[in-house]
Amino acid sequence: MRLRSTELSARTIGDETIILSLPDSRYFSVTGIGTRIVELLGEERTIDELVDTIVGEYEVDADVARRDVEAFVGRLTEARLVR
Repeated sequence: MRLRSTELSARTIGDETIILSLPDSRYFSVTGIGTRIVELLGEERTIDELVDTIVGEYEVDADVARRDVEAFVGRLTEARLVR
């Protein structure tokens, strides 16, 4: 999966990323590790790749990271921000 880059505009300021979905003019605000996940989804990634990266970069248990990454990606999917 990856962000629908041709249909989105995103800007990161500090640890907050603002995403604009161009087709429906909806804004989304992402902070913290979510900003890193959005950055990673600039390229094609699997859930396993996202979890591995987060575990490698942050002090977080792999099970907790998986649960949080899956929940976050689920919200991105519901908002139709990823394909």
